[in-house]
Amino acid sequence: MNQINLNQKNPVMEFTLNAEDSHLLIQSIYLTSKNDKGRKWTNFISNIQLTAELKYVVFDVSEVRFIEERKEQFPIHLLIDPYEAEPVFHVNKLIKNELFTLGINPERKFYNILKLAVQNTEHLDDDYNLEFNIEKFKIDY
Repeated sequence: MNQINLNQKNPVMEFTLNAEDSHLLIQSIYLTSKNDKGRKWTNFISNIQLTAELKYVVFDVSEVRFIEERKEQFPIHLLIDPYEAEPVFHVNKLIKNELFTLGINPERKFYNILKLAVQNTEHLDDDYNLEFNIEKFKIDY
């Protein structure tokens, strides 16, 4: 199991997907704070949004130009358990790579970038940190 952190200074993490069967499993997310200052984490967590995005960029190297970008974006929900005293979210979200074709070309492609991002970072104070416990398969940082 690996751990990555997203916070106000580092709101985005990009991964390179190396194969069509690459996948990332987000097992859990833990919210940490250097000093809580009496703030309720349940209110804080409802103000931010987490997203995952699969992306494939078509770039013509010979002409040095961007041609097309294919992407699929979806939310990662942090559901608050009313019986949980600690800010731990058991997400168990599996993000799998997908195959697709571009236009009429029958050659199948797969996404080569996976991006995890925290939206609404203005609500993320310097002392808050989201710790992701992940398992990755055929993925590089």
